[in-house]
Amino acid sequence: MTHWLKTFGCRLQRRGRKGIALVEFALGSGVLLATFSGTFEVGYAVIQYDKLQTAVAQGARYASLIPYDSASTAPSSAFLSAVQRMVVYGNPTGGSSPVVPGLAAKHVSLKVSFANGVPSSMQVCITGYKINALFGSFTLTGKPQVSYRYQGVWAPA
Repeated sequence: MTHWLKTFGCRLQRRGRKGIALVEFALGSGVLLATFSGTFEVGYAVIQYDKLQTAVAQGARYASLIPYDSASTAPSSAFLSAVQRMVVYGNPTGGSSPVVPGLAAKHVSLKVSFANGVPSSMQVCITGYKINALFGSFTLTGKPQVSYRYQGVWAPA
């Protein structure tokens, strides 16, 4: 009789637990999906920011090496355009697709600093660019930002 009760009792316990695995799977997969989505979101934003950081560094380096043709801290339109194209396309003459989707020349800011009446540094930064990720967007203002000491030839017009 005890053997019969043990066997019958186990069957009753198993019968009541049939739906629990489905509920556990639903809860667990929801948590995993949220975790993977968040990881993807952060990873995508970091990759885009890294590409922007590299582009800004290349633009600032380019600006620090080419001849500066203005007598004031306001760069000439040709100088500014070349630096903006270098940041946006990776080429001072322009290109067909930006290094990061949605990046345009209007997002690139150049600040020239003078010391003792000559150019001393070039600072390039991104302003107003929006990183559109899967579930939201991040607007960058003043970041990334890179400065290089000016090493080019000063040739004011």
